Amino acid sequence: MNTTSAELNRWFEKPLGQHLLSEEVEVLQTILPHLFGYHLLQIGNVGYGCLLDSSRIMHRCVLSSYANLINKPYTSVYGLADALPFANESLDVVVLPHILEFKENPHEILREVERVLIPEGYIIILGFNPLSFWGLWRWLFARRDTVPWCGQFLSQLRVKDWLALLGFELQDSKSFFFALPFRHRISWLNKIIGIGNFGAVYVLVAKKRVATLTLLKSKWQKAPTLVPKAVGTPFKGNK
Repeated sequence: MNTTSAELNRWFEKPLGQHLLSEEVEVLQTILPHLFGYHLLQIGNVGYGCLLDSSRIMHRCVLSSYANLINKPYTSVYGLADALPFANESLDVVVLPHILEFKENPHEILREVERVLIPEGYIIILGFNPLSFWGLWRWLFARRDTVPWCGQFLSQLRVKDWLALLGFELQDSKSFFFALPFRHRISWLNKIIGIGNFGAVYVLVAKKRVATLTLLKSKWQKAPTLVPKAVGTPFKGNK
């Protein structure tokens, strides 16, 4: 069993985690209904499928590295994030809620997602923002051996660079959730830190670009110009 994933799920069952999960559901409600297709995949079972509820895609899968309990009519798939058990270009949308920051090989996971997405398919990433009060709390006060503080907290810029290298086109990005890292209720301090792009969590939406082939016109060699005087010149052989 993946211990970190299990601990993260238990953290999301606590009051602060439940508050964050509800906001993530609201954010995805503004994104998923506008994405269409046949197959939707969530990597990791954060929320046990509730993050996908607003999608109009009928077939929804939740992949986990251990057996999970999903009380929804979604397909539960056992597999590894860096070795997805899906064919090339077979999925329309892939959602990664807090997966990259808790894996040793986040770039390989993104490479796998690129492989299984159809051309113009979408990837949605939810991640903890290091440039936030939560990021500051992680560096100065939090126990780094507990979730979520044991995660890498990858910056948006870094993840965007990885996506660009893999041929994704960024569609949207923003941060949200301005609650303090040690309480789930909104206070006057929450409103003060809730300014700009410094929310505790960010969401990135990117589309897999289609490789277009550019037809190049063949440059045929021009026939060599004949010397006029050479045309019709009688051959003078040896007598």
